[in-house]
Amino acid sequence: MSVSGIGNYNYGSNYIGINRAAQMRNRQNAAMGNVSSTQNSNITLHYSGENGDKALTAVGFPDGTSASVYKVDNYNDADPEYRVRHWGKSGDYIDTNVRVNDVDPENASYLEMLAYATYSDVKGYTSDAFGDFISAAGGLNGDITYDEDSVIVKKNFMNMVREFMQMQYDSNNLAGFLSFKKFYDYMTDENK
Repeated sequence: MSVSGIGNYNYGSNYIGINRAAQMRNRQNAAMGNVSSTQNSNITLHYSGENGDKALTAVGFPDGTSASVYKVDNYNDADPEYRVRHWGKSGDYIDTNVRVNDVDPENASYLEMLAYATYSDVKGYTSDAFGDFISAAGGLNGDITYDEDSVIVKKNFMNMVREFMQMQYDSNNLAGFLSFKKFYDYMTDENK
């Protein structure tokens, strides 16, 4: 018997998400190209924008769609805003600008949370909020997946992170628990 999500943070059972900063730390090849999930799909992660801007994070979904997070052109530290570009199955994309300070993790879309988690990692408030978010968003059993339609549906992702954090604690995975706790504490901090 195995418990999904312990140790490997559940990446294999849902989709692949790579934090660009983690790639650089680990000296991995950032040009990943096509990546396949455990389901039968072809996923393309986009790390370069049309203007040559570099994605901060990228994620692929089992249906072949993907999303990347970029800083907006006129980025302002006082009011941080990220652009989340979501590619559909046809290869067309939709840009969503996300004001990070306006994201409510208790009522946010998956795309908004990608920007939110990316921001907290980039600013150093957390060290793997992006990975923790992806794991928690997959559900405790790893049975929640996202597609073109569901990435814009509002959910209580704070509850999902709390449940996943508790599962790590109950499974005696202290490192996983502490990582999720750091992200959870960031979400609940009113003074950020």
